[in-house]
This record gives sequence, structure tokens and C-alpha cells, in this order.
Amino acid sequence: MDEENSNMINVQKIYGLKNIPYVEHIWGHRFRPEQTPMLLLFELFCVIENQYQAKRQGFIKNIFSPENDTLYFRHKRNFKLRILLYQNEILETIYRSKATDSEKWERQSDFLKNLDGNNFCFKDDDIEHIRKNYKSFDNFYNALKILGSLTFDPLSNKRWTSKFIFPISHEYIWCDFNSVEGSEGEDRRFFSRGGEIVYLMLCRSSEDSRLRLEELFSEWLESDGDSYSNLAKSLAIQEERYPLESNKRRNLGYLPYEGMQCFETLAEDVIKTLNLDLERLDKIKILSDMIGFHIGNYIYSIGEQNTGVENGVEDRSPTYIAEVLTKTTNSIRKASIQSVSTQRNRLKRTLTNSIPSLFEWYDDTDDPIDRDNILKESSEDALDYLNKNIVGYPHICFRHIGFVSRKNTRSFRYVITEDFLHSLVITLLGSEKRLEFRKFMKALTERYNIFIDQPPNQDSEILQSDLNRNAKNLSVLLYQMGMLRHLSDACSYVVNPYLEDTL
Repeated sequence: MDEENSNMINVQKIYGLKNIPYVEHIWGHRFRPEQTPMLLLFELFCVIENQYQAKRQGFIKNIFSPENDTLYFRHKRNFKLRILLYQNEILETIYRSKATDSEKWERQSDFLKNLDGNNFCFKDDDIEHIRKNYKSFDNFYNALKILGSLTFDPLSNKRWTSKFIFPISHEYIWCDFNSVEGSEGEDRRFFSRGGEIVYLMLCRSSEDSRLRLEELFSEWLESDGDSYSNLAKSLAIQEERYPLESNKRRNLGYLPYEGMQCFETLAEDVIKTLNLDLERLDKIKILSDMIGFHIGNYIYSIGEQNTGVENGVEDRSPTYIAEVLTKTTNSIRKASIQSVSTQRNRLKRTLTNSIPSLFEWYDDTDDPIDRDNILKESSEDALDYLNKNIVGYPHICFRHIGFVSRKNTRSFRYVITEDFLHSLVITLLGSEKRLEFRKFMKALTERYNIFIDQPPNQDSEILQSDLNRNAKNLSVLLYQMGMLRHLSDACSYVVNPYLEDTL
């Protein structure tokens, strides 16, 4: 096939695309393996802050609306604060030197003023702002160390523009950025639009959920008097938020579906978490875990629903037979390992089955031979893209939240670990003080399709003795975590440890 008839040239010339976006039509635009659940949350906060500013200036009526598809502002960058935290390589040397306080300030100022790049070097106003708020260099040093301790993944070797503080206030919401001087674009390696898809899911939940999300996130962004916010303000002049010119505004990512039950469940879990009377750092951990679960579940849901349509089932959801970690193998472990493989194969089959109809949207060839060649080439490209970015992405999300493991095995299977179980308990109970243990396991199944003490289908070969032992192991784990109480009437209750007078 000559170059003019190749898939890449054909689609690029007519639609401005490198390849026919089969995968994006099915799962959305887009997920990438580098974006972990916490990075999904960081990008989500950037989008919400952006839409919050758009609402304040009258571009949109609501932060969460099904019609929202445009970003009217650049995401916050906070270069100066990030440089102080992550590019201030001379800080430790200055602090430990025998120089006088005045000499320390002078050396720090010279270093900051001589940084390369207009976006990055400090002006006189920036230095004066710091000196006005910190009478001694030691206080300045300690403030940076306090903030630095809030860094996500502090030991990673990521460049400084790809490092983040947990977004406990609007001062610490900033984007992943290309640090090359002259580049004004956001980097898409770690903010690959997955957080935008999470935002669109929330926008397509029920009206009641959207209104409550609006209230809770507005309260989060408007909170301004805490000590951590004051620390940020004392170190760097606040970034002005100017709307972009109309020709520079960009569209949000693409989500193919107007509504799914998993969108509503995600919204409800986010609302429950934001409603909790917890420190914001604790809420961020739970939000990250639940977003990681729901995104992995969404990807598998598309595969399951397409498989269900083939079998005459209209609404089919993925199921997770989860083992509470033990050393000995059992029928639950074997079934769980097999289910992971089955779910991945369904993703591939979903793509393969969808390609012929999607290809019709892009096909403009008259020659049947060229058409077949282009279809074959584009299908191979799509399958390769699926394998690299979608097939393994639920696994990436689940691994980071502690929902898959290959401990004591060569293959991954679904597990219940302490970290993820903590988030499940807090989210399921919400404002409730307690829930009977059997009802808790039933709620895991009904809400999340996580099976502990029963098989996911009638044809399962899982032994009931293994399921009973699995339930017992879950109760032991909850008890060790301080989240289970045994009462004298032989009832066991899962409890919310953050509520006083639980029982």
C-alpha cells in the first residue's frame, strides 16, 4: 500500500488525527499507565478549581453540569512556591553554614534571582514578600521543610514541575508542566486527561449529587484561614487567575456515555468522603482509593456490558471475587486469578467487535483492497494502543489502592488489604456509627460487586468452606484494625473509628 493510502495519512489529512480513535470512542480520551489514582485526583482538583473560577466570573452557571466541556483558564502553576520547595538546591547548604543570618538571606536571594527562565527567576517583589514574612532564615527554612513533608511520593526522581503537595487547600492545586523554557503547555505524561474523565463522570451524575458536589468542593476551595494556606501565602505571592482568550480555551477530555450507574456511585462516594469529619489529608487518601476503584471498574464495565449485549444481557457489571490474604492457596484464589484474565480478554473482544462499525465513520475509500488494508492496519494499531494503555490500567489503579496482589502466587488476583479495606469501611458507613458484619459484606457485594462470602455466579466452582474461611479472615482483619466489635449477643459490628461512642 502506498503512503497516500496508509491509515495514518488518510485519517490525518481528512480529520487531523494520527490514527482512527477506536479505543477513545469506547472508553474515552484518555487514560495512560503513568497516571496513578492519586494523580487522577490531582488533575481532578485542577479541573474543579478551573471551573470554580469560571463560575465566579460568569462563564458557566455550575461547576458540575453535563454541558460543561470547556476550560476557560489555565490550570494553576504556582512556579515560585514549587521552586522554593523542589529547586532550591542551595537551601540546605545555606542553612547549615556558619554564615550570619543576613549573609544567608543574601545567598538565597542571589540564587533565586539568577535562575534561568522568565517564569522561574525571582523578582525583587518576590524576595521582599518572603523577607517581610520571615524575620529569620531559620524560620524560612523550617516553613519549607513543613510544606515539603506534605509532598506526594517525595522520594521519586520526577522533575520538579511534576511534583505535588497534597491539595489540602486551593494553594496547593497545580498542574503538571513542561519545564522547558519557552513552552507554555501542560505536560500530558502524568496529567493525561484521566482526571478530566473523572470530572465528566461527576458532571453526569444525578442533579442532587451534582448540587451537593458543588457545595462541598466550593467549601474546600474557599477555605482560606488554615495554617497551611497561610504558609503558602507567606512564601509566594498568590497567582493571579486571568481567563484565556477565546481562541486559547481548550475542550475537556471525551467521555462517550451520557450516564452510567458507576458515575452515580462514584459521585455518592465522593460526597460521603467530603462530608466526613476528618482531616483533609485523610479525605484525600480515601478519595484517591475510591477514584482508583471506580475508574478501574468503569473500564471493566464497558467490556462486561458489551459482552452482556452479545449474550442477551442488557446491564452487566464486573464482579470481583476478593481473597483476604492468606498463605495457603484455595479455590477463591484460583477463581480470582482466572477472573482477571477473563476481564482483560473481554476488553480486547469489545474493541474487536466495535471496530467494523466505528471504521464506517472514517472510511472514505472507493477501492475495496485499500479499504481492507486500511481496516487491517488501523485495527492492529488500535489493539496495540489498547494493550499499552487500557488493558492494564484497571490493574494499575487497583494495585495502587491495594485491591490486587500476587503475593504467594505468580499471577495477580483480587485481594482485600488493610489500606483499601479502611477506605471501604469509611466510605460505606459514612455518617453511620456501625453496621452488622454480615450486612457489611452484603453491602460490598451490592454496591461494589466485591464478593467475600459468596460466589459471583451460580456456576462457580468455589468451595463454600473457602468462602466461610474468607469471611472469618475478613472479620479478623477488621478486628486487628480496630474496626470490628464483638457483642455478647453473638453479633459482630463493623464500626467507624472516627465517630465517638460507637457502641
